[in-house]
Amino acid sequence: MNSKYTPLSRTLHWLGALSIFTILTLGFMMVFADSREVKHYSEAAHIGVGFFVFFIVAWRIVLRFYQGFPESTTTVKDKLVRYLHYALLLTMLVLIVTGPLYLFTENDPLSVFGWFSVSMDLSGLPWLHEPSEEIHKVLGTYVLPVLVTLHIAGGVWHFYKEKD
Repeated sequence: MNSKYTPLSRTLHWLGALSIFTILTLGFMMVFADSREVKHYSEAAHIGVGFFVFFIVAWRIVLRFYQGFPESTTTVKDKLVRYLHYALLLTMLVLIVTGPLYLFTENDPLSVFGWFSVSMDLSGLPWLHEPSEEIHKVLGTYVLPVLVTLHIAGGVWHFYKEKD
């Protein structure tokens, strides 16, 4: 593969970035809500937006692994960049699986803004509920924000370095 991303990859990147920013904001609103109403509202919005984020992130992950990553050199920096991309994609993949999983293991539907619900009865697997919830919360609260911050910092650094 050449060193440039395709227009589809760039579009998915920015759709994904907007989606991740939105879902993280709603997630933090849930965690830090002062009132029960704000918590429930942000939780419902987080779940509804998460439904669509699932498709954007899944499409992006499949496309990225199908197309591959742009070629890189063997420098330590390039290896770190590649591992950061892998970590971001893996984290997002785990988040889009664990979010619905911890709803479905309690036989709760995934309600999409009250328009429709997606349901899968996995209540026969109660041992998956707590690990799914904890993994989702830890990755969404701590790991993903750190990875996104590193990714943005790397993008800014790369942008200014290429101007030289």
